[in-house]
Amino acid sequence: MKKLIASVAATAMLAGGLAVLAAAAPASAEVAPAASATCEVLTVDLTGYDTKPAVGEPQLEVANPDFVAAVPAVAEVSHTDYEYKTLAGLFPTKWTYRTAHKYSGAAVLYDWQIWAATGKTTKHVEVAGVAAKPAVGSPTILVANPDHVAADEVPNSVVVTVNGSVVRDVEFGAAFSDAIAFADRSVRNTWSVVVTPWNGEATTREGTSTACITPAAPTWVDECGPVNNGHWVLPAVVGYTYAVTDHSLLNGKIGVVATATDGYVFNAGVRKQWTATQNNDRCDQTVPTVVFTNEVCTPPAGYGAGVITAASLGIANPDGVKVLVKRKSDGAAITNLSALTPGHYDVIATVKNESADAFTTVPAGWTVFAKDGVTFKVSKGFDVVAAEPCFNHVSSITTAPAKLDQCGVDLDGVQFGESTGGTWKIASRVADAPDREGTTRYRVVFTPTEVLPASLPGDGFVVDGKAVWLVYLDNADCNTALTA
Repeated sequence: MKKLIASVAATAMLAGGLAVLAAAAPASAEVAPAASATCEVLTVDLTGYDTKPAVGEPQLEVANPDFVAAVPAVAEVSHTDYEYKTLAGLFPTKWTYRTAHKYSGAAVLYDWQIWAATGKTTKHVEVAGVAAKPAVGSPTILVANPDHVAADEVPNSVVVTVNGSVVRDVEFGAAFSDAIAFADRSVRNTWSVVVTPWNGEATTREGTSTACITPAAPTWVDECGPVNNGHWVLPAVVGYTYAVTDHSLLNGKIGVVATATDGYVFNAGVRKQWTATQNNDRCDQTVPTVVFTNEVCTPPAGYGAGVITAASLGIANPDGVKVLVKRKSDGAAITNLSALTPGHYDVIATVKNESADAFTTVPAGWTVFAKDGVTFKVSKGFDVVAAEPCFNHVSSITTAPAKLDQCGVDLDGVQFGESTGGTWKIASRVADAPDREGTTRYRVVFTPTEVLPASLPGDGFVVDGKAVWLVYLDNADCNTALTA
């Protein structure tokens, strides 16, 4: 029972110590969470926190209600009894028996009687012997202490959020560390670390990371023409600014420097400065595209003279260029370029702004006019030559002669074919064709003005440069087919 009392006392002391410890504010309650962030990672490093000790002993020692104590052995106490007898009557013979605690000889005088030992003995047990019994169970047992609080190796907790989302929710002991990579390093990420120690108030560390960015290259625009008209086009950006340094009066260079603003840093090795040089080149004007079509004669589809088409100039005039077409014979400016008469014509192209523009690329065939090394005018000549008249002297015969065949012969006849470039006639008429009885044969002839076509319609054939058709008409009388 001493051990039992001691355990209870120890539990009470631990409980009292715990209360004092809590009231005294342990060291871990005063530890501020250590956390810092770069553009890439949030680093959390927590140290110096307390683990939670146990309160009381896990078990108590109490009396065992099922314990049975040991029983010691009891020695047997006994002696030997001796049987004696004496004569109690003669007729019949009767004996009286008794026992004595000790042997007094073969015969003994007792109570004025002779007692003889019978030789029989018995064991007389005064105290019965008892075997020893061992104890059952233990006098005391250990039971769970209802007031015991187990130690907690991870009693503290930390919650880490990035951009409002929980990324870590961890219980820890004396220390905790982690490196949490940001999903997007190019933006500023807000973060917080909330630590709740078991023996103190929650503390919070929060902040915003830097952003690692790469500055966008500005665009250099240097328009042709006027001096020093080049400039940088700066994009709209976040996290940095551009500063333009104009050195055009020194060497024609203009520089741009990108500088990160608070909370932003540039990625290692990226370009942060650009330089461009004014070129002050003249604007390149395009030489006009000229399509020249000389006078041409187009033969007719049928018989006769062709069609003359006048010469023309088609000019695609670019912006910034003025074009003049002059006739050489009289120097007249020509405005109607679709009907040029035979002669020589010059197409003259001049840049409108001679102080800023020039023809820097001139196609072959153009004459160049330059001043101070600058081509401001070009010209190209064209000769319009009168086309030779053209004709189509081939006759056209589109249909063959057709017969007009009726009963009898009075109304029979021939219809000439359709044609150009020639004349038709009936060269002969045979009333009774020798090779076809009962018919009249017409010989139809087409005489061309110049040349017959390569092929003739129907059964036509050529004889001495003339087209010939033989047409047969029936001579049957109109009444022949009538019957009574």
